[in-house]
Amino acid sequence: MVRIKDILQWIDSWAPFRYAELWDNCGLQVGNPQSAVTRALVALDPASCVIEEAEQCGCQCVVTHHPLLLSPIKFVRTDSWPGSIIGRALLSGISIIAAHTNLDAARLGTNAQLKELLGLSVTGPLDASALFCGQEQYMGMGLVGLLPRETGIESLAATLSGALGGTAVRVTGDLRKKISRVAVCTGSGASLMEKALAAGAEVFITGDFKYHDARFAEENGLGVIDIGHFASEKLVLEPFADFLRSKAKSEAAELEVFVSKSQADPFKLVV
Repeated sequence: MVRIKDILQWIDSWAPFRYAELWDNCGLQVGNPQSAVTRALVALDPASCVIEEAEQCGCQCVVTHHPLLLSPIKFVRTDSWPGSIIGRALLSGISIIAAHTNLDAARLGTNAQLKELLGLSVTGPLDASALFCGQEQYMGMGLVGLLPRETGIESLAATLSGALGGTAVRVTGDLRKKISRVAVCTGSGASLMEKALAAGAEVFITGDFKYHDARFAEENGLGVIDIGHFASEKLVLEPFADFLRSKAKSEAAELEVFVSKSQADPFKLVV
């Protein structure tokens, strides 16, 4: 029988929780480590639609990338978020686990999946902790590397949009500029922009870029392709689910793992 504590241990072997940033809150957020699990749902966010999907699928565990509880809360009211999610999960017997920045920094985590999509030959991380460098499962935050062949920024942006299912992307810089050295950071990567410049990147692929960040990049000759937070991280869901399935199989444990189909990018494009 699989228990929540087993799933936590499996995740820790793939994306060790110690790799999480100090400000982050990963691990079991709602539930009991001793609770039995026969079905689990993997999603990006612990949203109400995901909890409803878990109920409909008969799941006892939801594993998300983003934490439900990132900052301390003073009360749990079930008539407002996040108390509404906590209350519904508890009443439905659903535990919630978060694997956030530990998954970003992991060797097969979010950034690794974007790297695979690009066919990037990695030269190194954008940022890495000396505590973990050299550990088998550690890669670091963000990556820099070389594309298989030189291409234009506009062409690369169009390729990414198509590969991500027609996702609308935002681009700054000279669209005709030929580039080969690329930095990537899934989620919100603007804080690593100066490290991308220092690494000699010609274009930075990330999400959640702000206006003044774009101006800074423009003035420093760095192209930016903003593929969005959701699109940049959804790539990890299937590999994450496959990993959990493989762990259950290797231990002859009965566990069905689903990938959320109810969740979409919260932003809609109107033109």
